[in-house]
Amino acid sequence: MLGYTADELLATNISTLYVEPTARRRLITDFETRSRGASIEVPWVRKDGRAITTRVWVYAGRDESGAIEYFDGFVEDVTVIRETELALRQAEKLASLGELVSGVAHELNNPLSAMLLFAEDLLGSEHRPEEREALSIIAQQARRSRSIVRDLLSFARNRDAVREPVDAVPFFDQLTRTLAPQLNEASVTFHTRLQVDGIVLPIDRSGVEQVITNLVINASQAARAGGNVWLSARPQGQQFAIEIVDDGGGVPDDVLPHIFEPFFTTKPMGQGTGLGLSVSRGVIQQHGGWIEVQNRVPPSGVGIGAHFTVWIPLPTPTVVVERADDVATDAQAETQRRVLIVDDEVTIRQALTRFYTRRGWAVTQAEDGARAFERLIRGCEPFDLVISDMKMPGFSGIELHAALREMRPDMLDHLLFCTGEVDSPAVSAFVADTNCRVLVKPFDLRTLASLSDDIAAKRSSTVPRVVS
Repeated sequence: MLGYTADELLATNISTLYVEPTARRRLITDFETRSRGASIEVPWVRKDGRAITTRVWVYAGRDESGAIEYFDGFVEDVTVIRETELALRQAEKLASLGELVSGVAHELNNPLSAMLLFAEDLLGSEHRPEEREALSIIAQQARRSRSIVRDLLSFARNRDAVREPVDAVPFFDQLTRTLAPQLNEASVTFHTRLQVDGIVLPIDRSGVEQVITNLVINASQAARAGGNVWLSARPQGQQFAIEIVDDGGGVPDDVLPHIFEPFFTTKPMGQGTGLGLSVSRGVIQQHGGWIEVQNRVPPSGVGIGAHFTVWIPLPTPTVVVERADDVATDAQAETQRRVLIVDDEVTIRQALTRFYTRRGWAVTQAEDGARAFERLIRGCEPFDLVISDMKMPGFSGIELHAALREMRPDMLDHLLFCTGEVDSPAVSAFVADTNCRVLVKPFDLRTLASLSDDIAAKRSSTVPRVVS
């Protein structure tokens, strides 16, 4: 238990076993009056210096006059028991925190979605420079709030990665198109070198996207205005390497050992939660991979900036994708596209209606799943796209999906869900079971446009599924 031989232990002063040597005298005083059968826990130190938790039963043996003649007792190592209990208590706390954060996130994500959608939509039209600056700040802060909410959800829930085969080309294409405007707003030059053609990644799409986004945004903040950020991706043996490099000030030597610790941040108060890198490492570890960080060494040999490398294991053998020619996804199709927007939040419906109307779509609104059911099931109305919230009072998006699966299976491929709490057990189980498309609120218009056009194009070129 202590790492000593019997002879070594007999030759050792027992005080050396205590983490705090002076504690022994206090315990002897306690042992003089302790009733038989009562124990006390004491931190001890092994011969190799490792601390352990011991449970000690010690009783005073007395002579006929009542004077203490000797102590007898025994010691048990309860380190593993106490560590397990602590882990269970921590898990219970995180489970409760997860439920709280999930509910708060749902309430926050709806107004954040409306803010981001309206701001990005307005940025698409002509405005005076000072107005564009204000709108850009609103959009930037909405995205920052979105990142904080997602990091809190990921940390609190520590959810299992739901992996699926992901074609690396469209994955990185969509991701870089989403990131480029944010770096442009920060006046940072974004360089990409993506050697991903023919690669399929076995990943949790949203988790890995969150990791890369966190690292790129952190790099842009370190580089500051006028700086550079490089994103590269390539297969390397049976690993897939994703590198994010900046030319900022680098990571101080005293910070490097703590950079992945939860809530550790070097940013000023109110500018960071310290969860981004901790969450990122957890996501990649769930994929069987790891993240490395070092300071960049440019050709001049002087270390400037930070260099993060994400390693994700590739399957054996690596799957190669053969893609047909891209299908045209112009929003202005020969016939006007129709979209049904299903959401109980009026501001979300208004923002989405404005977005689709400006793109030439015919828009129909439904304030809950029951109204959508009326149009889709009883009215059999044709829509190129149905975008629905997942959690609504009364008739939810999940119930709408079940109704469509039974009565209009042809519409399942044209259903796009949006939700603010994809990590909740009910929602994550539903997504894993159905493999349906999900946008996590708040989402940006570029991502929404790409998905909408893709779904609408498939509707015009595919035969509806028939389920017997």
